[in-house]
Amino acid sequence: MTYDNIFYILYSLIQGITEFIPVSSSGHLNILEIIFKNVESRNFLYETSAHFASLLALLLYLFIHEHLSKTNIRTNFKFIVYATIPAVFLGLIFKFYNLSFISLKLIGYTSIIGAILLYISDKMKYRVNFEGKSTKFIIAGLFQCLAFLPGFSRAGSCIIAFRLVGEDRKYSSIYSLYMGVPIIGLSFFSNLKNFENFFIDKNLTIIFVTTFFTTYITVFLFIKIINRIGFTPFVIYRILIGIILLAYVY
Repeated sequence: MTYDNIFYILYSLIQGITEFIPVSSSGHLNILEIIFKNVESRNFLYETSAHFASLLALLLYLFIHEHLSKTNIRTNFKFIVYATIPAVFLGLIFKFYNLSFISLKLIGYTSIIGAILLYISDKMKYRVNFEGKSTKFIIAGLFQCLAFLPGFSRAGSCIIAFRLVGEDRKYSSIYSLYMGVPIIGLSFFSNLKNFENFFIDKNLTIIFVTTFFTTYITVFLFIKIINRIGFTPFVIYRILIGIILLAYVY
């Protein structure tokens, strides 16, 4: 097995495991690329292929486990649209000005700050309970914008918001999955324009297949056990990763 093969497999495993749990897939992939490739930039070809595989795996999970039934689509469609608008608006600004904030130092700080917010939202006794779902999803959509900072975690930001407004752990996680569908889809299509020629080779096949199966298994296990284990293991992990990164860069 070549050095590149190891990189692609690690890249796919990390993407599949971290995309829909509150630990930041982009932050982990940035760390991997900085360590292996010594670059502080996004690889759109890898990222787009991995995101497409993650999206298909998520849709398959939601369809099989009936979270994506016609009734649920009709019920939640407008709420998901409301929640997506802030990220789309901010994403257009980032694209227009070509903004990028990738660094190990930033990932270290955002990992720790996100962990603290996740712990507070999960453990606090007083919650603001809104009767309408629209408000909850709009608040989650605003929190989702924090994920433009690498290391903060899109799923984690959404979960924090839903926990703050009174949703339990399982439904906070499921709603964050719903919100991931349009965001990942938009990310996939927006990145396509970066390719003049798109061809499938062995490396892209490794990324797609490994990411697809890893994502599906991770989402299945995460939703199944999250009410039981809570978010504290993810909090501890994020703080440890943040401390290690900050110790390394300083």
